[in-house]
Amino acid sequence: MTTQKLVSLTVVAAALAGLAYYSNTSRKMKTPALSGKPVLAGFDLSDVSRVEAGSAAGKKLVLEGSDTGWTIKSLFGYPADITKIREHLLALKDLKIGHVATGKKLGSAALVDLQNAAGKSLATLRLGEKHMRPATGEMEQFGGGGFADGRYVSAAGADTVFLVKETLEAFDGDPKSWADTQIVSLPAADITAIELSGKGQTCKLTKRDGAWTLEGLAEKEEFDTSKSYGVESALSSLAFTTVVDPALTDGQLGMTTGAVYTVTLKNGEAYTAKIGNALDAGPDRTFKISGSFTPAGTNATENAALAKKIETFNAKAGKWTYVIPSYNAENMTKSRADLVKPKEEPKKEEAK
Repeated sequence: MTTQKLVSLTVVAAALAGLAYYSNTSRKMKTPALSGKPVLAGFDLSDVSRVEAGSAAGKKLVLEGSDTGWTIKSLFGYPADITKIREHLLALKDLKIGHVATGKKLGSAALVDLQNAAGKSLATLRLGEKHMRPATGEMEQFGGGGFADGRYVSAAGADTVFLVKETLEAFDGDPKSWADTQIVSLPAADITAIELSGKGQTCKLTKRDGAWTLEGLAEKEEFDTSKSYGVESALSSLAFTTVVDPALTDGQLGMTTGAVYTVTLKNGEAYTAKIGNALDAGPDRTFKISGSFTPAGTNATENAALAKKIETFNAKAGKWTYVIPSYNAENMTKSRADLVKPKEEPKKEEAK
């Protein structure tokens, strides 16, 4: 090969390489990779004062923030859990594109709208169906189904659909996703007395040396100790299923004729719960609770702290009527007949 031909080939190769580099660079500039980029951009979380989520066919979730905190407007203004507010809103702020779902259409998607105090929309997200990962391994072998590992979304006004790794279930309309559902949590070991009233009867239980006794037992009766755990732990970790409309009266809810359950703690705290009717033809029962405090000791600092604790409790939980699961209500509505059993006669060998 002559020197002239070699030079010519070198020039051509260099030109082709340069053309390929320019072509690739141009292509990258025109179609940048979207994976890992934010779905929603250009808004500040500190400006968000209202959240609306839902669709015409589903529940509509509405939350409002103010200087005094966040409330769930779609749950009669019940206080929102600030920890969950931060968690769920940060999930939107940090939402990253997994990949572009080419050809995917969201159809009648639910909307999530973040607004400022003036009602101006700061960011809007359309929520499509969840992405389901098929069952594999042992889960598939034993007939288990798949599970959601992502969701199809798009920014409002855009046709491009993205798949993200978050399921964003909190924005599907259930207000409980934004609330602290625990009503009360009392250590059963601290309870020293329990009173159950209903249907004209009252049962009083007293703890002595760590064991429960039922007052007023007849000669041939004894307390059924197998029932003590359920009765004493009824308020150990009680959560609501929903909140009742404050416009409904105690009479409408059956509170005026319902069961009353009262516990007294060794430090002087006392909590009285009223259990009313079931709502919407379901088994779950309406429930109200309030606290009181009678000093059991002489420490002024401790007594002041306990009095403040009760005041705070009544200001939050005490002002609402809840719906609680029926199995929780059963432990607070026991009758005397549920708590006593015939006294076992000593066996002949024992008597001798």
